[in-house]
Amino acid sequence: MYTLQELAKKAKPASAGSRGAEAVLQPDTDIRASQAVSSSSQQDYADSDEARSAQRSWVFPVVGFSDIINWLLRFWWLILLLALVGAAVGIGFGKTAKPRFTAGSDIIVAPSNLQVVPNDVYATSMQAESQLMDIESKLRLLTSGNVMQRVVDELKLQDDPEFNGTEKTLFSGLLGEPKKDDTVDPQQAKNIAALRELSSRVEARRPERSYLINLTVWAREPEKAVILADTVAKAFQDEVAQNERDGAARAARALTEPLSELKKAATEAEMKVAQFRNAQGLQTGNTGELVSAQALTEINSQLVGALSRQAEAKSRYAELTSAGNQALDPSGTLQSPTLTALRTQYATLKQRLDAMTMTYGPRYPELASTQSQIAGLQAQISQETSRILRAAKLDLDQANSVVETLRRQIETARSAVSLDTDAQVTLNDLERDRLTKTTLYQTYLTRAQEIAQRQQIDATNIRIASPALPPKSRSWPPGTALLTVAGAVVGGGLGTGLALLFGFIGLLRAQSRASYKK
Repeated sequence: MYTLQELAKKAKPASAGSRGAEAVLQPDTDIRASQAVSSSSQQDYADSDEARSAQRSWVFPVVGFSDIINWLLRFWWLILLLALVGAAVGIGFGKTAKPRFTAGSDIIVAPSNLQVVPNDVYATSMQAESQLMDIESKLRLLTSGNVMQRVVDELKLQDDPEFNGTEKTLFSGLLGEPKKDDTVDPQQAKNIAALRELSSRVEARRPERSYLINLTVWAREPEKAVILADTVAKAFQDEVAQNERDGAARAARALTEPLSELKKAATEAEMKVAQFRNAQGLQTGNTGELVSAQALTEINSQLVGALSRQAEAKSRYAELTSAGNQALDPSGTLQSPTLTALRTQYATLKQRLDAMTMTYGPRYPELASTQSQIAGLQAQISQETSRILRAAKLDLDQANSVVETLRRQIETARSAVSLDTDAQVTLNDLERDRLTKTTLYQTYLTRAQEIAQRQQIDATNIRIASPALPPKSRSWPPGTALLTVAGAVVGGGLGTGLALLFGFIGLLRAQSRASYKK
């Protein structure tokens, strides 16, 4: 392809030579030649436009480190200006922003309650997983609505503009007051707003592998933050204790409700036992055994004693009757104080009589008197022997009579016991029913009274390890000096970005102008 200038240069010598050598050419030949030159010129012009458009196509410029330095030096005033503006904004925010003061408290939540009664309402689990679940549940309870409501009611937060949503802010005048719902009670709306605001300010977490809960609360004033933290911790303790009291109360109600029916059933069972015993004439002793059975046992014991005495009396009487000729023998079976004295006197007189007979002969005057005395003693000894035999016979007869009487009583008692045994079976069934119902009623009554007393005892093992202390500085926003530095850094960074952007835009424009000049 050739440009128009190149074609013009080539056309000049050719046209000059043609004019001198071929002057005699026909006019139609010149016309065709001029037409060919004209078409060739138009094609070369089109090709030149395509070349220029290709040269003007955009290419991403190469940015060097020197370019960046030049741009930063060129727009240093913009960087400084935005850094100053950022510092001013930081100072203004630090001076005008409402501060937050955070107070914290540590609460120890033991996995088991205090063992105040041997059989408590709540069972203590020694498994680690159950204990951790219990602590996690109490951790959620710390930030629950019930605890927050206790704090709101105690501190009257629904009337505090900081919590009830009526606090005036910088943007409240610009945005206007929110539209109020006429269907909601204003006091209730304030209470709800206070609950939401307090819930957003309370945070609780449990460090790993510990029974400790870290509680943090923030407020606009340090003293208020301390009061809020202490009140939330106290409300948490009260809520846990109240939950246990409510559980004990439910258990007490569950035990008290059937007491009237159990008492009625126990009373009816006792009345049935008493009526059946009176109807059958059954009487029991202190040991609970039937009187007839006790009487039979006693009679059997008496009969054994009577038989023993009967045997003794019979043996003694037989021995006395067989020893009738031994009345004068001092070593005889018949013995009594009177008979012993008579025997002694008889032996003395007998010795005296024998001595006088040998000494004085049978005609001695005192022999007759002594013989008369011996005869009297023999008669007395015979009388005493008869009396002893009659007494032994009387003892034997009495022993036989007692044995016979006891045997008749045993037969009567056995018949009474036999009759009472059949009734005793039915009575035993009634007694078992009575014992079951009275034991159940007594168990329910005792347990209900124990649980009722348990409601008055706070057995929760929750302690405040460290009470809240006033914070030394605000937790938000950071210090004014830090905000100033941060604002200056942010403003300077923004200015640096703008400087680089403006420099790059200038580079693009210069490259575009250079491409158009070509």
